[in-house]
Amino acid sequence: MKLIVDYLKFHRKSVFLFIACLLIFAMVFFLSNVPLGAVLYAGLLCLLTAFFFAAYDFARFRKHHRELLRLIEPIDSQIDYLPEPRNLIDQDYTEMIRELHRQKRESESKAYLGRKELTDYFTLWAHQIKTPIAAMGMILQTKKQEQYPEVKELSAELFNIEEYVNTAMSYIRLQDISSDLVFEEISLDQLIRKTLKKYARMFIGKKISMDFQETDYTAVTDEKWLSVVLGQILVNSLKYTPEGGTITIFMEGHRLMIRDTGPGIPAEDLPRVFEKGFTGHNGRLYGKSTGQGLYLCRTIMDKLSHGIAVNSEPGQGTTVVLDLFRETFQ
Repeated sequence: MKLIVDYLKFHRKSVFLFIACLLIFAMVFFLSNVPLGAVLYAGLLCLLTAFFFAAYDFARFRKHHRELLRLIEPIDSQIDYLPEPRNLIDQDYTEMIRELHRQKRESESKAYLGRKELTDYFTLWAHQIKTPIAAMGMILQTKKQEQYPEVKELSAELFNIEEYVNTAMSYIRLQDISSDLVFEEISLDQLIRKTLKKYARMFIGKKISMDFQETDYTAVTDEKWLSVVLGQILVNSLKYTPEGGTITIFMEGHRLMIRDTGPGIPAEDLPRVFEKGFTGHNGRLYGKSTGQGLYLCRTIMDKLSHGIAVNSEPGQGTTVVLDLFRETFQ
């Protein structure tokens, strides 16, 4: 019905002109004393002719409309299959669409090349920076802590720098993560132990205890990328858990729970914790958040077809939930 109304609105000038012509002919016939039957007969023939013409034109109008609707979604791949223009105005619109499409593709190509150049630069930088980081680590290892008390603090800061570089590399690789995924059955306990060993210095340095309850769970996932997620979550927990606190890791069904005894997250911040760049109340208060960690985790978990959620109450700590359930593995 809406299509008919739109068609009539589009041809309203023609409709008004047709009605005006009928009235003019009727008036002329009436003044010429033409019999009423002849006038009505002529008017009926005009109406029937107009009806069949309008029905034919409406069918073309509807077909044209449906063809354009089918092209809306895949228009990038079907720009060469636009409906044939029926008049000069349609041809002008078609040429305008083709030109806009050409400019869009050109703009996308320039943007892609710009992003690729920037990505290549940061990738090169990240690889190059690892060399001086490794050299500084070796130098610090040769220094005795008794003679140089600051070695411990420098080692901790150097570890943080290396983690920032690794996070940057993960963020860069995230753009093409689909081509880097390798799904396999892995022992979740082994992956957790490996991750905990990596951050053992941070636990010792902040005197935070770890309560790891073995899961005995086999997950179907990509080990490298799930390790990145676990590392980001542990780093967040270590940032906000006060000295003497506890981080607990345990399993509930298919869900891996990572719970800390930190300050918790205000209720108004919870819905936004996975947003890119969102630091929240705690990030502003402690000045330690970049707003990228949980965003990175959510993006990776989506690519892995796993779920992630955060439960928290102010003063009651925070629990990050990783849903590792997967129905099939082929």
